[in-house]
Amino acid sequence: MKFFREAALTVVCLVLGIMVAMQYRSVKINNTMAVYEQQRVNDLITDLLREQENNKQLQKRIDELQKDLENLRTGTNSENETIQKLKKENEKLEILAGLKTVKGKGLIITLESMDNTPIDDYSILSVLNELRAADVQALSVNDERIIATSEVRRVGSYMVVNGRKLLPPYVIKAIADPQKLENSLTVMAGVVDMLKYYNIKVDIKKDDNIIIPAVRNDGTVLRYDLLTPVD
Repeated sequence: MKFFREAALTVVCLVLGIMVAMQYRSVKINNTMAVYEQQRVNDLITDLLREQENNKQLQKRIDELQKDLENLRTGTNSENETIQKLKKENEKLEILAGLKTVKGKGLIITLESMDNTPIDDYSILSVLNELRAADVQALSVNDERIIATSEVRRVGSYMVVNGRKLLPPYVIKAIADPQKLENSLTVMAGVVDMLKYYNIKVDIKKDDNIIIPAVRNDGTVLRYDLLTPVD
């Protein structure tokens, strides 16, 4: 009888030990995710402010170059070479500002909920932020070009980007070094691990011919009517 009591006591202690260990692990994971998410939010705010400032400077330079081009078109033929150089620089700046359709190699990332829970905007912004940190050169979500002033926000069961309603799955296209982008996303405890924690399926594919459309320049996305260049 004493043997059975001791055996039963041993089993109870073992079960309690396992339960305590599992509870500790759960608390540790939750604390780690909370710290990770707060850091991501801070990074997103910093990157957004920087991109908005860059976009204003690019638009200012584009306006200056277009004015110079117009003035030079009325000049003599000897100025043709200067005009061509200005055209090339203007085109380069338009590409950087998202005003030109571009193509190149990179990644196609598809996000889809595994439990029918709507994907929140923070999840998409986290992916975009990680891609920016990996020196991405062009981005789009469901073929909506992402620039510094693009908003990404969830409204009910869908997402709004550049004022347009987007439905899942969300396909993010990124042009840059594919391997560098993939490494940035799949690093241990990185963005992909976080998304899987929230039951979001992540599919990553490399592509050598990604096409990203230009942003709409109809005044709904790019707004600079209140901006005045400072000499």
